[in-house]
Amino acid sequence: MAAGPLPPDGELQLGPVRLPAGRRVTPYEHDEPVAWVTRRTVPDPGLVWSALTDLYGETALVPVVLNDDEDDVDDLFMEPCDVAELDPLDPAEILATRWAGELDDDDDEEQVHWETPRVNKFLGLKRPGESGNSLFDIVWAIAKRIEDPEAQAGLSRRSELDQQEKAADPEYQQWAARSAEREARRATIPFPGLAPATDGSLSSASRTAALRSIRVARIGLIAARRPADVLATVGWTCFDDPAYDDGIRNAVWVGAILRSWENRFRARLLAIWPGAEIRLLVQRPPRTLEVAEKIAAEHSAFCTECGGQGLRTVREIAPALVDAAIWTFWWD
Repeated sequence: MAAGPLPPDGELQLGPVRLPAGRRVTPYEHDEPVAWVTRRTVPDPGLVWSALTDLYGETALVPVVLNDDEDDVDDLFMEPCDVAELDPLDPAEILATRWAGELDDDDDEEQVHWETPRVNKFLGLKRPGESGNSLFDIVWAIAKRIEDPEAQAGLSRRSELDQQEKAADPEYQQWAARSAEREARRATIPFPGLAPATDGSLSSASRTAALRSIRVARIGLIAARRPADVLATVGWTCFDDPAYDDGIRNAVWVGAILRSWENRFRARLLAIWPGAEIRLLVQRPPRTLEVAEKIAAEHSAFCTECGGQGLRTVREIAPALVDAAIWTFWWD
């Protein structure tokens, strides 16, 4: 089915669904709008999304749940791509090139943090043992100096000295050697390939519960042939783009994987959150751990963290997929 035209600015009635006033969103330095987005939040956005999804045959508009801050919405729509670029891509090949061999938790993969005393003192941050610094503290401290060339030079000198001290630390050297060995070992583990399609279906009660769990948010409408094409259509680009040596735009290769998941698991794009996070509603989730492990390998290759819980390895991800109605992905 061909994508439909975007609604005009203002209130909108689609079938039985009444939406508050919305506006067309046009990416910066582009001429054509790529989405229509409500100006205010909508209660029960998951259920509204479901009702609008059922109307696709009449509207040719794909709904998506968006975050609740209107000022952030435009940041999700940046550089529209040619959706035709998705067509020749092989999902198995793409995931294989992004696969890092992260099958199991590794005892050597402890998170070790080395202090940066010179930088901390220069920025006025707390020292070790003084309850730590929040991300806001760190960002604000750097932001106050970002337009001062002399301060930037001073920060760079101190950072270099802290890095040199860390590199000379025997504990760091041992950790770095273990990390290199682990990465070399993982590099020998081949990508297991795409998981077979699942059968069965999410129960109506489970589907409704999942949709009701979505917090109050805005609703977007995108003129696209299928949900998997939405990211490319709107120009979603929320992390380094392109992020890999193959040079494929993020919205394109991610969309190619989403197409494959739509076909095999009936997993449809549900939400786009800020901070490079997307969520899918999965109509045919895996029912057993064995099946989930095969899908978990794809998830591990696909993104930085899964499940909204920082899950990285196949062993961590798989249990969270069994009977899961929503899949969450995040990129650093």
